[in-house]
Amino acid sequence: MSSTKSFSPIVALFVIPIVGFILLNISFLFSAVIRYSFYVLFDALNFSPKQWMPIFFHLLTAFLLLLTSFLVLRSKRFGDLAKATFCVVPTAVALVYVGIFLSNWPIPLYILSAIIVGIIIFYLYKNNKPWIYYYSVGLVSLALLIMMILGIDI
Repeated sequence: MSSTKSFSPIVALFVIPIVGFILLNISFLFSAVIRYSFYVLFDALNFSPKQWMPIFFHLLTAFLLLLTSFLVLRSKRFGDLAKATFCVVPTAVALVYVGIFLSNWPIPLYILSAIIVGIIIFYLYKNNKPWIYYYSVGLVSLALLIMMILGIDI
């Protein structure tokens, strides 16, 4: 029996945005703690901040979050509802970091964001994932698109 049959679709409609939002906040807090820890370490070593450091720390934390997401999403221990809920994290991380780096260039930002979402949806389709994954990706993508259009900063 598939793990997608063990929950109500109504439950998924509420669990994914609520728990996904909590996981996303925890992920970005984790990211902030990592960056802050490096800054404190470099300050203690009297290492003056360099121009490349913010970019490096963003890329490092994005890599760690995406690696963690990869491991969770490939795990056999979690069911589809848990994985679809966690899918909020890598989708948002990818789109947010693209938004950070391309914030001054809106057209490339929208194009690259659309390509990323398209790749994710294609991956889900090729691997015959249930509808809850598409819901998760669509929800995050739509929320971030609305935030970009309205000029809301994270």
